[in-house]
Amino acid sequence: MNINPLYILPNLFTAGSIFLGIASVILASRGGFEWACWFVLLSMILDGLDGRVARLTNTASKFGVEFDSLADIVAFGVAPAMLLYFYIGLDYGRYGVVASAIFVIFGAIRLARFNISTANTEPNSFIGLPIPSAAVILVLWILLDLEYGILKNTCLGFILLALAFILSILMVSNIRYPSFKKMQWNLKIFVVVVIVLCMAYLKPREVIGGLMSFYVLYGIARWIFVLIKKIYFK
Repeated sequence: MNINPLYILPNLFTAGSIFLGIASVILASRGGFEWACWFVLLSMILDGLDGRVARLTNTASKFGVEFDSLADIVAFGVAPAMLLYFYIGLDYGRYGVVASAIFVIFGAIRLARFNISTANTEPNSFIGLPIPSAAVILVLWILLDLEYGILKNTCLGFILLALAFILSILMVSNIRYPSFKKMQWNLKIFVVVVIVLCMAYLKPREVIGGLMSFYVLYGIARWIFVLIKKIYFK
């Protein structure tokens, strides 16, 4: 049976995502935290490209879906969790182990739930914080701490573990987060994107970290608003 060679393309992006995840773990274990963080961010770019390449080349397959899911648990579950542990979890003994382990476990649960609930369709919103978003936010916080030394070099390191635990809970929560896969592009959105990209070029970790943190807070604020509305405006 002949197989279309184009089927290899999206899977190469997925394999590259796994490779960067493993490289991130190795770098983190050797104290190369900054590059370990950037490797996770690069992994997210490859993860975003594999599905688009599959659709453009009409090579989407069940194998590709499963492969991508397994890649996500490595690149966005294990890699950021180990980065967290080597960066600051070591200083807190069992608490560091638990925070890192829960991030991976809840991330796997999030992926399993996503695969079941969206087997044949792409959602307009996500139920629970997507694992790539949780991973990117965590490594951006580490990058910011590497730049400004707010947590690791003080007695406040436990805050990062607590924030990682909150991200883990958000992944398995019922809080909805917007999906931009079906966003309709227009001139206003294009202008905003250009401005954001220019700002990110000047201050990448601050701008991207701020935007991703806002994304997390937006979901929580929206959930609280809906909850209050249900209670007081039945």
